[in-house]
Amino acid sequence: MKILGFDTAAMTNTIGLIDDDRMLADFAWEARDDSLKRILLNIDLVLKRGGVALEDIDGLAVGIGPGSWTGVKIGVTVAKTLAYVTNKPICGVTSFEALAYQSRNTSLQLCPLVDAGRENIYAAFYHPRGGSLIKVGDFYVGDIKGLAARVDEPTLFLGKPAHLYRRTLAKELGALASFGSPSDSPSGCVFAWLALPRFQKG
Repeated sequence: MKILGFDTAAMTNTIGLIDDDRMLADFAWEARDDSLKRILLNIDLVLKRGGVALEDIDGLAVGIGPGSWTGVKIGVTVAKTLAYVTNKPICGVTSFEALAYQSRNTSLQLCPLVDAGRENIYAAFYHPRGGSLIKVGDFYVGDIKGLAARVDEPTLFLGKPAHLYRRTLAKELGALASFGSPSDSPSGCVFAWLALPRFQKG
């Protein structure tokens, strides 16, 4: 299946095109005030690079945050418009899933973090299982110490806020806390790959 995936909820906007497990094209750029204009131009660029016409894709995957509220609105609006025009299915993928997916081959519990402003963070917990992710418990929003109090097993913290609060997490959790790369922004293809099994199941 050919899936076009994109995300405008983060500081780095991404678009990716896949054909099952094969990446056809991927592109990323820094989010600015012209995100709506640029995403339309860059979708066209990615489709051309991948050698696929818009009407030939089988589905659309879009990032639904948490993240920039304006960014999420832009991405979802574009995705819904394209889905309507092409009569193709659409699938929302959270920022948490996309961050965790990149570290799915570890044996540790995964905890992706997204900045919520005012020294708060959004977070979720996942257990990797056979290349997929199993969500554990509810989503979290609050301060970093409140999050640390929920951790009772070795955990890999992901996303830029994990490095912003690295010292606090290390102090509160000791050897239970590990940290991924601070620059691991998910590509557009990650959003597409996360949506792929959902499309395959109908």
